[in-house]
Amino acid sequence: MKTNVTAILTLHRQLSPQTGVALLEALMALLLLASGVLTLLWTHQQALALQRQQVMRAVAMGLADDLAERMQLNAPRAADYAKAWGASAFGTGKQPDCAAQPCLRTELAQWDMQQVQQTLQTQLPEGDVAVFALSDAPGWWGIVLTWRDDRMTYRTDGASGTPACPDNKSCWRLFFRPGV
Repeated sequence: MKTNVTAILTLHRQLSPQTGVALLEALMALLLLASGVLTLLWTHQQALALQRQQVMRAVAMGLADDLAERMQLNAPRAADYAKAWGASAFGTGKQPDCAAQPCLRTELAQWDMQQVQQTLQTQLPEGDVAVFALSDAPGWWGIVLTWRDDRMTYRTDGASGTPACPDNKSCWRLFFRPGV
């Protein structure tokens, strides 16, 4: 029995220079695990940001289509829909309520723009719309919607007289021809 104890003590003395290696291995494994978790969290955050931008883009596309349909239905008064960035769609004086009573085509255009502006304010952060006649295609119109986006994910160029997309915002543009 005494030889077994001596053999164990001898073995222990031989392993003692490696004291702390297991702790170092455990710390390295913990560091590797922590970096993996942080990478996973960063990837998830990036995916959420991209998903948010896709939602904003889908909302902008829907609003542009809605306004284009409104202009199609009121094609003779398409010029009444023209609006620059930051211009108020609410005008002055008494606002028409075309849902409650019949309106003239001019009043309908004003009411349509009010509806779009109200939807923009509730659906897109710092949302705005510009409606313009295309400079190089008579009878064609453009709608550009913008919303706050520090990444400026979606940008538009100045083609056909498109207003420049403001800084720190993304834009969605639609060209169409009313009354066709």
